[in-house]
Amino acid sequence: MSSPSTMTPNNEDHHLFDDLLDLTSARTADHDLHYLTSLRAAYPDFIITAIPTSNIPLLAFASSGHATATLDKETDSFASWRGYVGPSANARDGALAESVHFGKYGYVWKGEEFTVWIVDGVQYVGKEREGAEHPLGPSGGTDALIKAVGGWLLDDVVWVYDGYWYQDKKLYAEVSKMDWSKVILDEGMKREIQQAADTFFDSKDAYDGLGVPWKRGLLFHGPPGNGKTISIKALMHGLLSRRPHRIPTLYVKTAPREYNIKDVFDQARRLAPCMVVLEDVETIVTPSTRSYFFNQMDGLEDNSGLFVVASTNYLDRLDPGLTSRPSRFDRKYLFPLPNEHERTLYCEFWRGKVVRKGEVEFPEKLCPAMAHITNGFSFAFLQECFVASLLSLIHQEEKGDKKKDDLEKYELWVAFKKQADILRKEIRNDEQNSQQTRDEGEAMFSLGPSMGGMDLRGPGVAPVMSGAGGQNMPFGKQLAAVDQTLQQFRVVDEGTPRLPVGKGRYINSAAWEER
Repeated sequence: MSSPSTMTPNNEDHHLFDDLLDLTSARTADHDLHYLTSLRAAYPDFIITAIPTSNIPLLAFASSGHATATLDKETDSFASWRGYVGPSANARDGALAESVHFGKYGYVWKGEEFTVWIVDGVQYVGKEREGAEHPLGPSGGTDALIKAVGGWLLDDVVWVYDGYWYQDKKLYAEVSKMDWSKVILDEGMKREIQQAADTFFDSKDAYDGLGVPWKRGLLFHGPPGNGKTISIKALMHGLLSRRPHRIPTLYVKTAPREYNIKDVFDQARRLAPCMVVLEDVETIVTPSTRSYFFNQMDGLEDNSGLFVVASTNYLDRLDPGLTSRPSRFDRKYLFPLPNEHERTLYCEFWRGKVVRKGEVEFPEKLCPAMAHITNGFSFAFLQECFVASLLSLIHQEEKGDKKKDDLEKYELWVAFKKQADILRKEIRNDEQNSQQTRDEGEAMFSLGPSMGGMDLRGPGVAPVMSGAGGQNMPFGKQLAAVDQTLQQFRVVDEGTPRLPVGKGRYINSAAWEER
């Protein structure tokens, strides 16, 4: 048996790249069938399977270490765009990036050998026929590879909706660092929230026995910076860590239109049982989308297995139909400003971090004193107080300006008091402006969207497909069509960064006739 990466076609002069050049001259707007026919004719002993890259990204799977992909420039050509992407949060410098439009690869997964041609957004996978497999497929080996990549896509990810669905492995890694032991919260409420999630996903039979829909909603509300987001992360971590079956988590960043809300609930129903997180729900349930959202939450659709957790800093802005009807959000949890005991616990949490570093003196008796002078502080302001205090101490050390004799016994205490005074003034200003901000927000919601931001498509209409530059496609312009279902399977190739530009193709029939 010849190696797939060096297998020889019947026609020694055959190169798929020649077909690519010929077909893009304008003969057709759909090249996929031509490529399939060409490859099947050239490799009759192989089953050729076409796989959209947006659905099953084989190179990303290989880059993650689960397979090997070796570019073959000896038996066929190669075409790509190379460019530059700017610095990211993890790197000071930018990097070279590449968008492959044509390439041939020798691909090995679990000892099985494949040949992969990438043509724009489609991968053509060749696998030698086995047993009674039909020449037109399917190939058992290729199907097993597809399942493996699909499982990898769904493993260790959080689903994120930001106008479209994608899987975020970085967010999963961030959530994995969080657990309830790091959440400073009233112990009774913390325990109740944990039990609400665990009990729900273990109680399908109980719901069915009672004849009530297996769905539940929690609403977290309260001033900003008091633990709503970190509690959601802890919930996500707990559900994503469940054994033997993880509970998928869907995080909704934005869903301003009816069609966005439909996308969210359609995907949630596909992945149920799952948890749906609607952070800042007041930006999702607006006067223009309220009725549609209510219908999705408890209308005729089957929402079995949906555990919806929403959060808001502005409970008074939400429609009573959302906050007062149990079938939508069954329980509401207030996250108030932390009391002195909770502030002490938070200071002890920071003390543990500082003591491990061993660079700043932080005795245990400072914790209750710090909590006492920060009445009215949220956890977010307490964190800023610690960060600013520690940075100021580092700055003093760099200058050599310690002057310990002129300070109180503990430098951290002095710095903390100073920063607390600064932040207290900011809190007072926030309180003075909060009513004005609330009034303006209520006026904005009562008037609906401004004329400047009006979308002429109206609610419920999907956005128009646009070209690489974000412009609507002119007549005759061809882009690879993207099925909305396939859009769900976006991942980042961990190898060479992908060049974030698309490739269009102009179909010039007149030029072909002339030719």
